[in-house]
Amino acid sequence: MAKPTSNIGAFKGTIDGITYYTLNGKWVFRKAAPPTKERINTDPRYGEVRKNNKEFGGASSYAKAIRMGLLPYVHEFKDHSFNSRLTSRCLQLVKAGRGVKGERSLNACNAPETLVGLELNQHNKLSDRLRFQPKLDADNISVLVDFAGLKKEHLIAPEHATHFELLMIRYNLMPFIFDQKQQQYTSELDLDALEVLRMPTPPLAINDIPQPIEFNLSFYSRYQYTWAYIKDSNPMFSMKTVAKKTAHTVWLGIRFGQEHNGVLEAFPSHNAMQCLAIY
Repeated sequence: MAKPTSNIGAFKGTIDGITYYTLNGKWVFRKAAPPTKERINTDPRYGEVRKNNKEFGGASSYAKAIRMGLLPYVHEFKDHSFNSRLTSRCLQLVKAGRGVKGERSLNACNAPETLVGLELNQHNKLSDRLRFQPKLDADNISVLVDFAGLKKEHLIAPEHATHFELLMIRYNLMPFIFDQKQQQYTSELDLDALEVLRMPTPPLAINDIPQPIEFNLSFYSRYQYTWAYIKDSNPMFSMKTVAKKTAHTVWLGIRFGQEHNGVLEAFPSHNAMQCLAIY
């Protein structure tokens, strides 16, 4: 506890975490101590804080799952702010979910527009490198991504680049729900059960872009259809249930560089990727 050297402007209140008040007729001030973790977890006055913390934890777990789905490419495309920006978007997804605050369901399908258009590197956006919008044609089992009409003038290539590579990623996510027993958000299905589909093109010459360029991204692999859902006589999940709940996230990336022996030697500072669609 400290005492002010002057009573000029003396008042009661808190400024910048310092509380001013009188004690035994004298003015004193003290720095406010933050509440302990135990107090936050038990004090009824921190009920809203606990709810916010639960949902932030769920958003963080969901964001981590998305980053896992973008491996091994995520580190080649993201900037230093991607993790926090992604978590912020996932927190918006929680707020769009059903249920009581603190336990609302978390699913990318709650508000697809929240993630669609999210850039892995906000200083090197996909539109900064690719001035072309592919045509998307989706049904219940897949989405066809068609780059028909892509030309050299649609590419914003760095100096000395001779080739480019398109990369499509389809990553499935089951909803995250709040587990009362564990007191945290968990996925309804093991993340390893819903595989990732990664489809890069070979190096494509900037001056001689082939046609057509198409990606047929299936939402489920044959392995998933023959997984425990069918083999188990009493499965925990049916394929119909999984299909209904699954969010199919589609990501598009582009890299530029030079081709050597059929491999693109990319210029990493010009990599760009964004979330293209969610079904």
